[in-house]
Amino acid sequence: MVVERATGLAAQLKWPNDVMVDRRKVAGGLAELKDAAVVLGIGLNVNQTPTQLPTQTKAAAGSLRSVTGRTYERRPILIDLLLELELRYEAWRDGGLNALYDDLGARDFLRGRRVTVDGVAGTAQMIARDGRLSVQTESGPVLVESGEVLFER
Repeated sequence: MVVERATGLAAQLKWPNDVMVDRRKVAGGLAELKDAAVVLGIGLNVNQTPTQLPTQTKAAAGSLRSVTGRTYERRPILIDLLLELELRYEAWRDGGLNALYDDLGARDFLRGRRVTVDGVAGTAQMIARDGRLSVQTESGPVLVESGEVLFER
């Protein structure tokens, strides 16, 4: 993963679209279907200092710099990101989410955490093979397709 190669630190994925390092959101992505094509937006905080990051966020904000204390050249990170996207897209196109699942499941930030999804509390179990989040609630398991996920820190 690009963030891990740049920092040497483990990165996790917080369903549905955040990249977490040291319990701080350093990146995120959003995919939208538009006229039979998928438009992908990606944000990666690289060199922001702690004072430059937003403080009123649901998940603590971070940057590669705020996590490691080092500044980075953005160009090599962007090149690595674009190459990684190409490889992951090809794998997904050839094998669907199943082709990416082992890496995705191993980085599941929410697994075992107490969460609230759209007002329903429970414990995140895993990212299911179809991409939904499995949450164990008092009334039983729920598969979440989309929604705002809050987690206990």
